[in-house]
This record gives sequence, structure tokens and C-alpha cells, in this order.
Amino acid sequence: MRNFFLVVLILSCITCAGCFKINSDLIITDDGEVFQQCQFIGNAALNLQIETWKNQIEKNNPDLRAKAVVEGELRGYKFDKTYPDIETFAESASKLYLSQDEEISQRKGWFFDEYNFDFYWRSPTKTPLDATVNQTLLSQAVFDFSISLPYSAESTNADEVSDGGKFLKWHLSHVTINGGEKYMNVHFKIWHREKIALTILGELLLLAATIFFFIKARAEGSESVGKDFRFKRNVFAILFIALGLISAYLIFKPLP
Repeated sequence: MRNFFLVVLILSCITCAGCFKINSDLIITDDGEVFQQCQFIGNAALNLQIETWKNQIEKNNPDLRAKAVVEGELRGYKFDKTYPDIETFAESASKLYLSQDEEISQRKGWFFDEYNFDFYWRSPTKTPLDATVNQTLLSQAVFDFSISLPYSAESTNADEVSDGGKFLKWHLSHVTINGGEKYMNVHFKIWHREKIALTILGELLLLAATIFFFIKARAEGSESVGKDFRFKRNVFAILFIALGLISAYLIFKPLP
């Protein structure tokens, strides 16, 4: 999705202390679907610039259509994009964040898929304003990037973490206006509930079989039949332990 964040680059060229607000959000569902949203609004002094941003984004992204947004005296637009999975989102990440240094690594597994996002936001030059005006602009500006996860993040360097580690937010207005770089990282898992349930069911069946043959072996009077029951008990017990060990390895194996 080319130049989706063109609006943010233009911010560094603003020469008036207009009030503006930009929110860029990623919402990841428990089945791996990704909803990407970008909203930019400003006061009356920025109406013409906001219209220019909106037209440029629609021109560069024919599949996007802006939705008008009003928040008090602020007006602007909102864009939405849906990706069927994280892999599809990853393919366009470099275009989304206008950088060659981001990386989305992943490890697919039976119980979960594990992801590590490394994003960099850069503003190449400082806004050409004197210190007083620059601080005024910074105090009125809002540019936040957030990620909503279905499960708590394993680790992150987000500026704000809430909802038990499921909602992460980074503040980018300072870097956008003053220049510099912001590193954003999150490591998280998408769990496969149906496969977890299937594995638990398998463990319970093996445990039930182990207990059943253990009882039968103790109750059996015939030595030969009892020996057969003990053999079956041992087989199911070994399978039960093996499945447990394999499951533990798959869960705790670190990301390469």
C-alpha cells in the first residue's frame, strides 16, 4: 500500500503552529487477520493541507477511499486497510513505514505462531522553526502508533502498555517534529486454540488408557493376560509422557 504514511513526512514541512492529530493503528485478531487504520485531523488552519494529503493518498492507493472524521473543531479523514494474515501485511510493511530497516520475523508452530516486529520511524531533518514555535507545535501535535493484540505481548518497548499487555502505543510526534529516529519493537504469539484443545484431548485419552490398563493388570488373575495388560499400560504411559515432552518443547522453543 504505497505511501500510506505520506502524510507524516509532510508534517516536518509545516511552518505554522496548527493543531493536528494523527493516529496509526494496527489491530491483530486471534486468527491473525490485520486491520490497519490511519486517521489524520487538524484545525481550520490545516484544512487545505489535509485535503492535499487525502487526495495524494487516494491517488497513490486506488483501492483506498477516505472517510470523513470530525472531532470537535478538528476535521480530517480516516483510511482503513484489511489484510487476511500477518504474512500479507509483512509483505507491504516497508511501503507502510517508508523504511528499509523494519523486520517482521516469524516462527510457525503447532500451538502458536510467533512474531517479532522491529519498526523504525525516521524524520530526516528537524522542522525549520525557532525553539519557541517548535515547542508550541510539539505541544499541540499528536502522532501515535498503536498495536492491539489478541494476547499479551511477550516483550515490547512501547511508550504505553495497557489492557494486560494487549494494547501498545508509541508516541512519534517528538521525532517527527524535532528529527531523529524511533525504534518500535513487539514480540508476541498467536495461539491456535483448536490445536491446543486437540492436544489436550489426546493427552487425556492416553492418560485414560494408561489408567485403564493399570487397573486391569492389577485385577487380572492370569499372569499371561496380566502381562499383556502391563505391556499396554507401559506403551500408553510412554506415549503420554512423550506427547507431553514434545508439547513442552514446541511451546518453549525460542524464536531463531
